[in-house]
Amino acid sequence: MTRKVIRLLIFLGCAWLSLGAFALPRIQVVANPDGEAQELVRALGGLLGDEAELVTSPTVLPDVQLLVVLSGEAFRRLPESRPPALLLTPSPSNTQLQKQDGALYWAPSLAAQLALIRYLLPGTNRIGMLVSNPEDASWIRTFRQYASEQSIDVRYLMADKSRLARQVAELAAGSDVLLAQPDPDIYNRDSIRLVLLAAYRQNKVFVGPSPAFVQAGSLATLYAPTTAIAEGIASQVHHFIRNGKLPAPSRVRQLSVSLNAQVAKAMGLTIPSAKELERLIRFEELPTWP
Repeated sequence: MTRKVIRLLIFLGCAWLSLGAFALPRIQVVANPDGEAQELVRALGGLLGDEAELVTSPTVLPDVQLLVVLSGEAFRRLPESRPPALLLTPSPSNTQLQKQDGALYWAPSLAAQLALIRYLLPGTNRIGMLVSNPEDASWIRTFRQYASEQSIDVRYLMADKSRLARQVAELAAGSDVLLAQPDPDIYNRDSIRLVLLAAYRQNKVFVGPSPAFVQAGSLATLYAPTTAIAEGIASQVHHFIRNGKLPAPSRVRQLSVSLNAQVAKAMGLTIPSAKELERLIRFEELPTWP
């Protein structure tokens, strides 16, 4: 009888070990479960299915193999000792990643926005931009070189919050169109009306940086839908599950077009539809940097 009990215990122990070996990887989205990330979390959960256990919390939970962090601010609050983290951010930034970490950039590249401008406003020769963080200007130099190869001159000014309207007016006077990057230090709820009016007074329009900005009065922008961002995250999570590490940082390439038809009409512009623009722009052929 004792031998039978011992054999049973050994069998159960092996079974438990086997179940543990095949336990689903635990992936945590660092966010409030009831916050704005709900739609993204639902889409990601549908894509991962039964390949991983997806949990959501604003603080790091125990027994998690991978963190998905939705902002640079949340990333900087992470504890020093933690699992690998996948950072979602608009574009490359000064946020310090650990060797084990990865990044997914969800904003369209400047090259993609330039392609949009060329189909919207084919006569464009000069683009104006406001930029911040002069310590990291490598991207603007790269973009200016890229644009110059297409006979387009890019002018830029370092943003001064105390005189944004004047700077926009100055750029607009010497540009065919203004291109806005997703930079909350420049483009936010407090400044949006100010900069748009300054451009309109010069009979010029903005392209970028987001659908919300387009609704407020920008002419158009490219953007990554929530489903495309979720697919980008899922791709990196699958790579992590298969290889035990995150891939190199990458950018979401499945982009859509947001247009403001009222702005186009008010400015006397005849432009293609959003669907036509999405068909014309060959996203797969465009560089992901800058």
